[in-house]
Amino acid sequence: METERADPEKTPPPDETQASTVDLPASALPAPSDQAKRAFAALGSRVRLKILEMLAVRPMTLPELARELGLNRATLRYHMGLLQEQGWIQETPPDKAHGTGRPAVRYQAAPHAWVGFPERHFELLGEIALRALLESAGPDQTAEVLRAKGSALGEDLVRGVASRADVKEWSPESFEQLVLHGLFRDFGVVGSVVAKTPGQLTYRMYTCPFLELAEKMPGLVCDAVDAGFHEGIDRSMGRVATTKTACMGHGDAFCEYRAIWARKRKTTDAQIGGDEEPVRRHE
Repeated sequence: METERADPEKTPPPDETQASTVDLPASALPAPSDQAKRAFAALGSRVRLKILEMLAVRPMTLPELARELGLNRATLRYHMGLLQEQGWIQETPPDKAHGTGRPAVRYQAAPHAWVGFPERHFELLGEIALRALLESAGPDQTAEVLRAKGSALGEDLVRGVASRADVKEWSPESFEQLVLHGLFRDFGVVGSVVAKTPGQLTYRMYTCPFLELAEKMPGLVCDAVDAGFHEGIDRSMGRVATTKTACMGHGDAFCEYRAIWARKRKTTDAQIGGDEEPVRRHE
């Protein structure tokens, strides 16, 4: 059984200069609740963080996790017990296509896991802002404004990635590496590729930074902001059209997108100086 202890030799000495400038009574500092202590203690292990990362991508059984992590069953059960007790992971319904016999229990990362100290609820502020916009502008104009804002954000973010990584032309490979596993991951979004060809990429997102708000108001968060966000990404990359085929806000287990790269047209004498054929959005 793994025990984790702080290494006193690696603990940095206190900064006496900074400490002398802080003059707050202990009662003025928020006291972490027992729940907060247990929840963060459950994350105090690289092994448990790796388990969470794996279960955010797809449900897995104990034997599958043990094999992937190289752990014995007893050690794995210890880590899984801590995560499950604090609500970081949960059991998932068995596969309906399973044959005879008792199906193995599968686990997945909990989509609404408790996190934060002190606990915050920014989704409430987001909901207030969206409802205020709805009341003042109406549903159609609100959706239009949010879609435009999402589009501008997606375009700016991907242009920034392209500039930093010196991307001259986007491909499924560069998008997977720099956006799916780079930009999106920095925003707390865990995703994976489910199909890839030279001109097409299908990928899934298993976590959503706005999930609570998306479940309450999917028409605005998913169908306006997120749709516009991916339109902006397409525009920034050029020759790409993305279609959303599954959505967590609308009740699916993940969000799935299919990005298709348009083929380059061969230049002819009649086309010299003309514009490239416009990309048609896939429905």
